Amino acid sequence: MYPRSSVLRSAVRSYASLAREQPLVAAKAHKTVSKTSAGVKVATYDEGGPASSLAVVLKAGSRYESPDAPGAAHLLKTSLVRAVPGDNIVRTILEAELRGNSLYTSVGREQLTIGSEFLRDDLVDAVPSLLSHVFNSSFHAYEFLDARAKAIEESTASLADPRTKVIEALHHIAFRSGLGNSVLASPAAAKALKRAHLQEFASKLFTSDRIAVVGTGIAHEDLTALVESSLASLTLSAGTAATAASKYFGGETRFDAGPAAPAHYAVAFPSASFASADYAASLVLRAYLDSSSRVKWGSPSGVTGLLSSAASADVTVSSLAASYSDAGLIGFYLTGPSAHIGGVASKALKTVKTAGAGFTAEHLARAKKAAIVDAEADFSRETKLQDVARSVLTNGTFSTSEELAAAVNKVTVADVQKLLTGISVSKPSIVALGNLSQLPFADQL
Repeated sequence: MYPRSSVLRSAVRSYASLAREQPLVAAKAHKTVSKTSAGVKVATYDEGGPASSLAVVLKAGSRYESPDAPGAAHLLKTSLVRAVPGDNIVRTILEAELRGNSLYTSVGREQLTIGSEFLRDDLVDAVPSLLSHVFNSSFHAYEFLDARAKAIEESTASLADPRTKVIEALHHIAFRSGLGNSVLASPAAAKALKRAHLQEFASKLFTSDRIAVVGTGIAHEDLTALVESSLASLTLSAGTAATAASKYFGGETRFDAGPAAPAHYAVAFPSASFASADYAASLVLRAYLDSSSRVKWGSPSGVTGLLSSAASADVTVSSLAASYSDAGLIGFYLTGPSAHIGGVASKALKTVKTAGAGFTAEHLARAKKAAIVDAEADFSRETKLQDVARSVLTNGTFSTSEELAAAVNKVTVADVQKLLTGISVSKPSIVALGNLSQLPFADQL
């Protein structure tokens, strides 16, 4: 046995001393939610740092498109930053660049977002700037044509990625319409849209009850005052748009990618919405299924990695999950040679459908820890704002990281087994992309 050196002993004492000085829980950030006089929700999560993130989030994603105007949400996203009356788009972009700020737009299945990141001192300019773009009534023909070309370019580039194509198809198979609508406007859909479609979409959905202004690193009273001031000259209508509840269907679809292309194979089942009492349990279940390596030289499973037992030397298996206001998906995603997908997919499906019986308190304890770490790691500044906004728009409030961790820690074995039981009796949604002569059909798994 090697003797412990004085340097090592000193280092151990130093680390031990440092550990005693660390607080068990970080200082709490200030969480505040309110409404303006116009009915717009304002939410902040102020951690006291020098940088701020701000977003205006609208409940106007692809889910809410009408059947005669698919792709409207995507085109609205690409046209959201444009010239406002009395100003021009060049100055808007240059001012953001000169200040070192960011300016972005994004669209999802349920939300349309315009946001910015900046230092705290720039809040006074950021708020009116973002809101002026959201409520900009000026929309020239050349701006629409530019937005359409950009949307087509984005869709073509995104769908060239097999994973994006599979995930889009998976939602369509699972929900058909609503959440099944593609986030990306196809070239045919984009070319069929007119300015009138976008204006109708905006007038229907840009209502006070569907708008949230959310920020991190921002004092709530400052943001509220600026939002009130910026909206003072506007008349916002109350919401009248009804949304059909999501319904899960299941089924399968297949895409031929040629004989030599790597295969992508996704299988999903219905899961909990982020607004449901089972949401925390669904996070734990995803961590339990996940087979990704958490340590560079460790085993394929960092927690329990249930799906790692199904993987082979040339076929990788990972968990997948998505959660929305009234529905969710959970399952697994395979990549590898088409000829080897069938055996792994069959084993993975059997593993998931029979997982409830083998789920123990030990599995639960490890999966909880991983779920908390994963939930925190998934949040960039932009995704954190969107997560806050979707909760505020659906529930009227949002959970901090600390509150989400507390909810995860309350999950029981029975809670996870309940979700697994639901999976075992559900019809799967399956998407296959690759050499179709070698990839299995749903009834062959």
